[in-house]
Amino acid sequence: MMRGDSISNLLQGNVEHKSNHIKRLWRIANRAPEVMIKVSGFSRSAGHIAAHFEYISRNGKLDVEDEQGMLYNDKETLSLLAGDWGLDATHSNSRSRHATHLVLSMPHGTEPKAVKQAVRAFAHKTFSHNYQYVMALHTDTDSPHVHLTIKNLGFDGRKLHIKKGQPQIWREQFAAELEHLGIQAEATPRYIRGVIQKSISQAIMHMRNKGQTPIADKLKVRQAVELALNPNKKVDQPWQPKIDQRQNDTRDAWKVEASNLFNSDEPQQRAVAQDIINFLKTMPEVKTHQQNLNKQAEKFLQQNRQHDQHDDSLGSH
Repeated sequence: MMRGDSISNLLQGNVEHKSNHIKRLWRIANRAPEVMIKVSGFSRSAGHIAAHFEYISRNGKLDVEDEQGMLYNDKETLSLLAGDWGLDATHSNSRSRHATHLVLSMPHGTEPKAVKQAVRAFAHKTFSHNYQYVMALHTDTDSPHVHLTIKNLGFDGRKLHIKKGQPQIWREQFAAELEHLGIQAEATPRYIRGVIQKSISQAIMHMRNKGQTPIADKLKVRQAVELALNPNKKVDQPWQPKIDQRQNDTRDAWKVEASNLFNSDEPQQRAVAQDIINFLKTMPEVKTHQQNLNKQAEKFLQQNRQHDQHDDSLGSH
């Protein structure tokens, strides 16, 4: 990205009018609720499909709705539906993906029924022309969320394939459906908000909640301790310069946007410029999770050394 670019060059989606663009800048700078869409997993067998249906329905206790609006609210009918979906999986490769699991959510405070209504509209426009799917609303966490499960084999015989960047496009579409319901929602890429740490995967979250330590966590801690013990050791992180450059460019782009709005004759646009400046001040440090762990390990070892030195000085008296 060349210097002098504004943030509008980085945002996805078409902006038809300048007023809409400025409204979006205001929403982002004032941290409007961000929608989340996560590919949480896949079903690779008939058994996986049945188990997943049991999970999203809480063993038949929650309503599960399909692409035609039919409701499944008992274990028997869900089992029949899972069996129907699983027919294609019976004689196929065990590594094939037969269903895709999505989770769509909004932050705490959003009306759960509205989230489900927005997901219903999003799913209908995105998948109903060629795919079967089911959805179930969960309200057992702080964030109301909907599990949307799509049967990968389409009516035309083609399988659903999620291309790179597709989840972000889906986020934009989901946010638009919420906006149609009068609910403020944004779908800004993480780096636009200065966030570089990726969200935690479902598998790792489940392990942590059970008190287990994922291998990925162990490796990161081990690397942090080794680096703290050997500060001169070089760690190959070829991605770090790219992360730093992208964040520098993003922050510069926000500054260009603020400068342009400050020069406006309209007070509202100058107010948005000030919101952007305040937003920049509160952006998180450009540090990965591993870098934060490294810093914590270094601080811990330094405190231990100081403690040992203090004990030695007491013992010498």
